[in-house]
Amino acid sequence: MNQTTSSASSNVSPDQALEHLDSVLKSPFFASSKRSREFLRYVVTETLEGRGDQIKERNIASAVFGKGIGFEPGEDSQVRVKAREVRKRLSEYYGAASDSGLRIELPLGGYVPLIHSVEEPAALDAPDKGEVKGTKTKFDRRKFAWIAGGSAVVLAAASTYPLLRRQRAPLDLLWQPIFATKTPLIIFIPVLTDRTNRELTDRVGIGPAAALRRAADFLTRHNYPYHLRFGADLTFSQLREQPSLILGGFSSIWTLRMTRDLRFNLVDGEDVNQAKVIDKQSDRVWKSVNPTAGGYADADYGILCRLFDAESGQIVLIAAGLTTFGTEAAANVFFDPELFSSLVQHAPGGWETKNIEAVIRVSIIGTTPSSPQLVATHFW
Repeated sequence: MNQTTSSASSNVSPDQALEHLDSVLKSPFFASSKRSREFLRYVVTETLEGRGDQIKERNIASAVFGKGIGFEPGEDSQVRVKAREVRKRLSEYYGAASDSGLRIELPLGGYVPLIHSVEEPAALDAPDKGEVKGTKTKFDRRKFAWIAGGSAVVLAAASTYPLLRRQRAPLDLLWQPIFATKTPLIIFIPVLTDRTNRELTDRVGIGPAAALRRAADFLTRHNYPYHLRFGADLTFSQLREQPSLILGGFSSIWTLRMTRDLRFNLVDGEDVNQAKVIDKQSDRVWKSVNPTAGGYADADYGILCRLFDAESGQIVLIAAGLTTFGTEAAANVFFDPELFSSLVQHAPGGWETKNIEAVIRVSIIGTTPSSPQLVATHFW
């Protein structure tokens, strides 16, 4: 077995991992579900054999469920549903089992398991006393192990990622699950829509273009690959294969689709002056100040999201403004350590594995937006 290419920690031998896997599969939490046992055994075995990069939805569908070449992930959610069930069974197993010293985690947004010892997170980076608050329960310890264990795996497989060497910064924890997928990030840039006739143009907004530059600089510094998609050049099947950063508000069909059921929503109107962000829980409304049809305003609002998207099975980042500068300001939070730290300053425990949505406000002088101000947040 090629341990160096697997997602097992360097301190966990293949034999130890397989022995622990057998204990998990023989437990009451997996005994009642043959498919769950087959699913977990398949992904763990493939990982230990060094074939983690081959653990894709189509391959799982074939090996575990006997699906043929006609399997279409967009129409058949069996693999994703079973993955959620396996995550639940693992959580129940570790919540009830005595401490075995090992953990198998199936991270959200992917199917490659993380196999690590529970002692490793503390050894990787001893947290300050203030940082261990809220980690005394078994549930919180499992979350901490997932985060730090994931870091250990990625460090072993891709030691060139400088981001993962600074374990504890909130911005690092935001990006860790994406980097752990080891697949290029899709960056989607919409083309502008003419508000008069609602037809697509051949232009992109100033805000998304500036956000793209910021994203490219950030990912390049961390040696992480990305793919660009423009306009209609993005399909749902592509979103199912890779994590993504989606930029733009009303010009992006993916933004509108993925945020329509969230707490904070973009609501369009007959003209730009009627566009708004709404809080569906409190009915609060935020509008741009003196917006123009060209996307200029004295002040703007935007939303940003980090979603473990159940529909696509991937991690999705979204930055969208009422005008183009709201998009730029919202996206900046994903790449600025201070801005993101302020967003999660009062976040609930375990925010690292929760969905995040926030509303920001930005003042604009000419074509230059100021640093965004946090208006509202929601974690779930």
